[in-house]
Amino acid sequence: MAQNIYDDPGFFAGYSQLPRQVRGLLGAPEWAAIRAMLPDIAGKRVVDLGCGFGWVSRWMRGQGASDVLGVDLSQNMIARAIAMTQDPAITYEIADLETLELPKATFDLAYSALTFHYVGDFDRLARMLYRALVPEGHLVFTIEHPIYMAATRPDWGQDQDGRKTWPVNRYFIEGERRTDWYVQGVLKYHRT
Repeated sequence: MAQNIYDDPGFFAGYSQLPRQVRGLLGAPEWAAIRAMLPDIAGKRVVDLGCGFGWVSRWMRGQGASDVLGVDLSQNMIARAIAMTQDPAITYEIADLETLELPKATFDLAYSALTFHYVGDFDRLARMLYRALVPEGHLVFTIEHPIYMAATRPDWGQDQDGRKTWPVNRYFIEGERRTDWYVQGVLKYHRT
């Protein structure tokens, strides 16, 4: 099972205060670029992987998606998404992307924002998503930029002007990384 930091009370309290959680998609600086990558959603069946509070699930329905399945490992996230959603064409499920199985040829679009870097076996997930998408279906996803996860220590260096620098330790060595973000020992997977 994947690490579930989002149900840690301290983590969830801090995470809930991020602009992207308070303001929704307007608080996500990458949203305009992501939106530009999305296909026409009208009439499509969508799965939102790592749906969090359900901001994108609700947006997809607002754009005409026929139905949306939001999936997240966190009970806290799913509870918040359900509380914020009044649309019967959106369903939410608690599921681990490490073991998730979706029905074959069911979805027109699989979407995920800032989630796949928590998945250890990305190849398994990609194969499963390929099977779950209809022919000509789309997968649109973002991950944390790999340069951030290449760093293995939180004590960043400084350049000659005193600005923080990002060390790129072991960048070409893919695999598990631990970092401190609201709690200690957050597990992510670095890929180049």
